Amino acid sequence: GWDINFSIWVSSLTVGIYVAAGGLFSAIFNEVLQFFLIWFGALLIPILGLIETGGWKGMVARIQQNFPGQDFTHAWSTLGRFQDNPMGMHWTGIVFGLGAVQAMGYWTTDFLVVQRVLSAKDIRSAKMAPIIGSFFKMAVPLIVILPGLLGLAVLPMHLVPASSLQPGQYSYNEVLPLMLARYCGPGLLGLGITALVAGFMAGMAGNVSAFATVWTYDIYRPFLRKNAPDQHYVSMGRWCTLIGLFASIGTAYLAMGFASIMDYVQALFGFFIAPLFGTVLLGMLWKRVSRAAGFWGLLAGTLSSVTMFTLMKLDHRWVSVFALSPHAQGLAQDMYQALWSCVTCVVVTVLVTLVTKPRPDEELKGLVYALTEVAHEEHTSFLHRPLFWGIAALAVLLVLQIIFW
Repeated sequence: GWDINFSIWVSSLTVGIYVAAGGLFSAIFNEVLQFFLIWFGALLIPILGLIETGGWKGMVARIQQNFPGQDFTHAWSTLGRFQDNPMGMHWTGIVFGLGAVQAMGYWTTDFLVVQRVLSAKDIRSAKMAPIIGSFFKMAVPLIVILPGLLGLAVLPMHLVPASSLQPGQYSYNEVLPLMLARYCGPGLLGLGITALVAGFMAGMAGNVSAFATVWTYDIYRPFLRKNAPDQHYVSMGRWCTLIGLFASIGTAYLAMGFASIMDYVQALFGFFIAPLFGTVLLGMLWKRVSRAAGFWGLLAGTLSSVTMFTLMKLDHRWVSVFALSPHAQGLAQDMYQALWSCVTCVVVTVLVTLVTKPRPDEELKGLVYALTEVAHEEHTSFLHRPLFWGIAALAVLLVLQIIFW
């Protein structure tokens, strides 16, 4: 029953105050605290829900009873044809659009992730940070997808898409609050709501601090004020935090126009992360790439993504062209949009590179992998090496794919 405007402004101003006052340290420190709040609060629903339904098998049986002929508990078996699943998704969109482009781009070019790695104390900690994060990423379905499945099994009301919501009905986006109200008394309900708010605030704090850092140290300091005192850059970072705060508030209202927050996030990834990944990958591995090629490739990839998104929203016939099937829904469209924008970026970058002058090797040291001396880790046992834990994460991933095939 909270007013959406009150919720957005109060939580956003709280984030702005502690990020402006404490900078990156305060953002990371609060994210650690919010991490535990999110997990402890959100785990209430799957635990209590599975108890009510009699475990996983009982939940699946109830879903099949409520939705005969529909399959909500397998990841790959229905991806052979676009029309075999509600998203209108084909396995090529998952493997190449989501896996090869969006996921790889997120882990390597999203500054919210990169900034945390750069703050590590040594090379081993920097390598271990995303590996540790990957284990928790694989557990996220426990607090995101499982409550939705439990909602299909136990909620008495019929849920509908947000786009077709009528008075007295509930949308899929309201499953988690409905489940909290079903299982939690006043005390536990407060913990659950705190987890939801903590999740929002952690993401916002990370993005605002990343925005301020990129502007202050990568744009303002090198190109506008090179020799200003440190206090000047601190002040600039705080003012930039304020600007980023209001930009985040604006995007919160923008996100309300999408069917779900995931549709919104994946659309943004297609606009920015996917083409940027193509630029970074080529620039890091191919020393022939020029500045002009990187700029025009990134611009072409971003513009192509925005164009595809706009055309598919204005005329459904374009969905068959870009997403390869008229059955493709929003998320499926976003994944193919990301794939084609990355391909566009790479193609344009290569073509422009071939007609521009390369930079000498001396100017590329520290920028291109082949010309950079990579710091070595201290000698440790195999169990303490990032390679071991990376293999372990991959093994867990493969097991999960087999279980939920």
